[in-house]
Amino acid sequence: MHLDQIKASARLTTSQHDLFQPDGYSHVPSIALRKMSEKINRPVDSNEARGIRIAQASKLISTNLDRIIMFIGLLLMSWVISWEKNITNTITSTVSSLFQANNISGILGTVLSILQTALQPMYSKLSDITGRATAYTFSVCMFIISFIIMACATNYNMLIGGQVIYSFGYSGVYILGPILIGDSVGLVNRTLILAIYNFPIIINLFAGGLAAQTFINSGQWRWGYGHICIVIFVASVPLLTVLWNLQFRAKKSGLLRKGSTKYTKAASQDNKESFYDKTAWLISEIDLVGSLLLVAGLFLVLLPLILATSWGGWNSSRIIGCLVSGGVTWLLFGFWEWKVASKPIIPLTHWESKTPIWGTLTLFMIWTINNMMDLQYFLSYLQVTRRVSPLIASYLERGENCANVILPIFIGYFIRRTQRWRPFVWVGACLAVLGPGLMIPARKMSSSNVFIVMAQIIFGASSAFLNYPVLVGIQGSVPRKDVAIVTALFEVGVSVAGSIGSTIAGAVWNSILPRLIQKYVPGDYNALTITKSIPKILALPEEQYRGVAQAYDEAMYILGIIAVCIGALAFLCSTQLKGYILENVVIEEEPWVENRETDTDGCDDELVMDQLNDDSVTLKEKPTQ
Repeated sequence: MHLDQIKASARLTTSQHDLFQPDGYSHVPSIALRKMSEKINRPVDSNEARGIRIAQASKLISTNLDRIIMFIGLLLMSWVISWEKNITNTITSTVSSLFQANNISGILGTVLSILQTALQPMYSKLSDITGRATAYTFSVCMFIISFIIMACATNYNMLIGGQVIYSFGYSGVYILGPILIGDSVGLVNRTLILAIYNFPIIINLFAGGLAAQTFINSGQWRWGYGHICIVIFVASVPLLTVLWNLQFRAKKSGLLRKGSTKYTKAASQDNKESFYDKTAWLISEIDLVGSLLLVAGLFLVLLPLILATSWGGWNSSRIIGCLVSGGVTWLLFGFWEWKVASKPIIPLTHWESKTPIWGTLTLFMIWTINNMMDLQYFLSYLQVTRRVSPLIASYLERGENCANVILPIFIGYFIRRTQRWRPFVWVGACLAVLGPGLMIPARKMSSSNVFIVMAQIIFGASSAFLNYPVLVGIQGSVPRKDVAIVTALFEVGVSVAGSIGSTIAGAVWNSILPRLIQKYVPGDYNALTITKSIPKILALPEEQYRGVAQAYDEAMYILGIIAVCIGALAFLCSTQLKGYILENVVIEEEPWVENRETDTDGCDDELVMDQLNDDSVTLKEKPTQ
């Protein structure tokens, strides 16, 4: 609806109720009553998929108590994700050394990121088809099963198998949280709510590492994985209870009754369709073929980069065959998504606005740096070059996490006040170059621990200024029905970045580091044996140890140079984002994207839909910018 139509509707409604309203406030209750009446007397849009209709109906029938329990449940699940990440990141280096696989430990992160790349958009589409409750329940079950497998692992291959199952659980829990928030929170407040949702991470930044170190010292690393099963089950109960309760009440309310649409006619014929037809429809909806091609291409290209040394070097027929096959698979994936897929994973031509693409590319660069410079290899670097325990190493890394958790609260508040998101993105893009630049001198044996922490904080600030503002920006640039899809696109970019970042680090650690060790370490030694176990490095004679530490130093310097270049690309991508003024609207009344005002100076007065409460809206005149 255009602004003139909104104004005319507002004037007409106001005139009908002037006799019953106090002077100066006549328009607010009348519009609220009209909207409430419309909600009660009409069903949700029956042209949408079942899961979307359930989400819309659940919003209409939810009470304040439902919303409170749901948000508490989301906070608990956010805490659980953070808790298990801190535990597993800290103990993985120890477990990898026990299995004599520390040199290829980065393969865990690569495998996980590759699988998430395909699973997150699939979860998004499945939640649109089956409902949020069904998708979330399945992901929690897979989460629990994966940690049972990892707790029982007797070798590194079994640990990787547990990680594969884990990716099915983590992907769903990770992406459905922002989708649930997107279902129920207006654009203006969304950055702040996402920041609060992310805030429980701060609790675990140090407690998680301390708990993990306790498991390691007591020799009970299996319980480090095993106890997470219990924690996940208990923490998921409030959220799953309210989701299933809302879905049941939505079905009983009549809000899901169908109108005379093509979707309804097709739905009414479901019972007449064969199993083959239903399966083909589901495969098309989730783009299973595209997902498999994407995963296959990533595995064939990225894993050889990490395993090149153990597979016989770059001239090995296995390496060459994988890389060539991966290239062909990528070409097939591009053709499938462009010409064949009816519901592509990466909908490049689905929206007129290119903000989702540029926003995803910007975060892609940031998370490539994050996964390349931090996580497992950085923790190993700290333990080797500074002779610190896994606990202290995790503390030195936490500066980035602290900034990335605390700053979004303030950023969300200022976005709420200014109704602008793009200026914050530009600040983050500048810090994306500065942060990695400072990491180069900070990650030297001669630098202080304080310098390391400061460099981590600055890069963490970059992520804080970019993550949620970009997510909200791209969500607001597409129609409401595509929020789950564009969120999945965003997460696909982050997951691919995780794969590539881990692969770059793994390639440096497994291809360049052994040559550097050969260059700097005197005497007799086995370079491959040294890189497999941190305790063996620390037990070397002093002269050989210093040579290994210098090799680690130079390998990290190479990664720092690459990170600065990627940060510069992130800055260039951020300049292509198109800003607009955020508006807070109730879900079923969100205006068309193309009618939103762009974020420019000197805007004319306009009517802006502003949320009065969860079930009513008011029209107010926006002051000149």
